[in-house]
Amino acid sequence: MRIKSSILVLVSVLLLVSLCPRPAGAAPYEGYTYSYWGDAVQSPIAYLPSRAISGLEAGTGAWTAPGDLFVSAEGLLYVLDSGNGRIVVLDKEWNTLRVIKGFRNGEKKDSFNNPEGLFVTDAGRIYVADTENRRLVELDGTGAFVREIGAPKADVIGAGFEYFPRKVIVDKAGRIYVVGRGVYEGLIEFDSDGQFTGFMGTNKVQFDPVDLFWKSVSTKEQREKMVQFIPLEFNNVDVDEDGFIYTTTVDKKTFSPVKRLNPSGIDVLRVSREIPPIGDLSRDRSAFIDIDVTGNGVYRALDATRGRIFTYNEDGKLLYVIGQLGSQLGTFKNPAAVESDGDALYVLDRDLGRITEFTLTRFGSMVNEANALYSSGKHDEAAKLWREVLKLDANYEMAYVGIGKSLLRQGEYKEAMTYLKLGNDREYYSKALGKYRREYMRDHFSVYMTGMIAVLLGGYVITRLMKRPRKGGRVQDVVS
Repeated sequence: MRIKSSILVLVSVLLLVSLCPRPAGAAPYEGYTYSYWGDAVQSPIAYLPSRAISGLEAGTGAWTAPGDLFVSAEGLLYVLDSGNGRIVVLDKEWNTLRVIKGFRNGEKKDSFNNPEGLFVTDAGRIYVADTENRRLVELDGTGAFVREIGAPKADVIGAGFEYFPRKVIVDKAGRIYVVGRGVYEGLIEFDSDGQFTGFMGTNKVQFDPVDLFWKSVSTKEQREKMVQFIPLEFNNVDVDEDGFIYTTTVDKKTFSPVKRLNPSGIDVLRVSREIPPIGDLSRDRSAFIDIDVTGNGVYRALDATRGRIFTYNEDGKLLYVIGQLGSQLGTFKNPAAVESDGDALYVLDRDLGRITEFTLTRFGSMVNEANALYSSGKHDEAAKLWREVLKLDANYEMAYVGIGKSLLRQGEYKEAMTYLKLGNDREYYSKALGKYRREYMRDHFSVYMTGMIAVLLGGYVITRLMKRPRKGGRVQDVVS
């Protein structure tokens, strides 16, 4: 009877535990980073899901296959409801301000046809990549039509060129950059008047060594039937406060899925020597489908493979990872876009038709602030925060490096070496070691020189004594 009673009690406890709700804000995923050696290391959560909203909850009706998301300078949230051909504008409290369904284009009523991208300037102008209508549409802040920009026209564009704009950004000078479906020449660039000015930032051609060999030994007719080596097309784009353009490419083989293009179209992204910004280090590599650029050179890449957001700093170092695929709050079924506004992070789910908001944890806040101070050259202030980060995560290598660099600047070379070694920063460890050696020799130069002189003098005296002739001769027997 006692055994049966114990079993009943245990079952009751388990049922009560299973019925208890999850704590508010609990993360249905684990945080992690990668070590210098490429091992996944558990890390505290940087962001926690706080709330979510769908079209029904916003009072606009369900969002159908929403394709893009944008946070304006005023903090307004623009949702591109692609399947319904409209734009929904929400305020900071997620109240619906307006819905842009159609507009008057001259004398006729006009509308979107499966648009895939949007961008809002600081002045409130809305640019929409109206994909299936093969055009860009510019609207003012109220949703009134301003102009449309059609397919680019130039002698360099072939007769078979098809224009399906997918994503669009506008820099501070008013230049417009478009990601086109099936466009391998790079970003399509227009000036502020909407005139085509050229292509920018072509991806390098990816070669398959096996295919390359067979092409080299095949006939002309056989080569024409083989798969052609062509550059990969961009799939998303963003622009930072300095006018540099960030792009992503869905390619699980490349080690440069993220690029930072200067005005000349040259990739100037800083990349870590150990681990480039490629997402997960596994056989089934990450596939980046969106990028969000924040301040201080920090950028976030959205991975469609596992529904994760990878955040990197300006040096290409991984700060933290959040999210995953699933059905709970904070997980996604088919993530489509990521945006940030201050301490808040938003992810749009295409299949679920909803936005999930994430808010910073204490760990994430300290990492962001320490990295911002570090980026602005305030290493000593950053070091104080990095020490607090280590109290939460003793394996966080960037914190050790940040403290080590601060100590290096203060002239504490020996202690700096300890932290830089723990952070696996070989470059700065070598610098600290070199400075420590010079300082050590300078401080102990007199001692070493005195010792060296003493050794030399001792050797000289011993040598002189050994060379001196002995007094008296050896007694020899006289043989008669």
